[in-house]
Amino acid sequence: MKKTMIYFYPILVLITFFSSCDTKTLNIEKERQNAVDEAVKEMEYDRQQKLHVIEKFYGVFENGDLSVLEDILAPNYTQIPSDPGQTPDIEGFIKHAQMFGSMFSDLKGTKTHILVDKDLVHVRSELEVTHTGDAFGIPKTDKRIKLVAFDLHHFNKDGKIDKTWHLEDFWGVYSQLNSK
Repeated sequence: MKKTMIYFYPILVLITFFSSCDTKTLNIEKERQNAVDEAVKEMEYDRQQKLHVIEKFYGVFENGDLSVLEDILAPNYTQIPSDPGQTPDIEGFIKHAQMFGSMFSDLKGTKTHILVDKDLVHVRSELEVTHTGDAFGIPKTDKRIKLVAFDLHHFNKDGKIDKTWHLEDFWGVYSQLNSK
């Protein structure tokens, strides 16, 4: 009888242990899909936040509202290249935007391509402007001209733009201004 009891207690302990365990089955596929859905939702939210900042950034040129800069540009913002004689920081960007506004008015712009890639946003823009101020040594012509620009914006971890590389087709602008 003692031999039987030696086996009885461990078996009783195991039965008690297993009966107290949660017997729900784990649906691994469902858990994986939930994790994927959550990651996609976070990525889409992040993408939408970046696009919202981009709209505000280009709005500076369209409506001249510089008050948004504090919300969208990081304190260490750098633009590359900076305009001749200007610093590559926020103050330089403000001067760049003001100078653009003094040369051209009635801006109608379209962002033809936007690509959000993690912390980078690529933007190709086509703009139509009226030449209403001195530009490139050419006095105002009141001509309606087209301008193409490519910009690459880097976003910091706080969701603000901390660096912009830009390239405008100013040779095309110059050619249009000099044409008859």
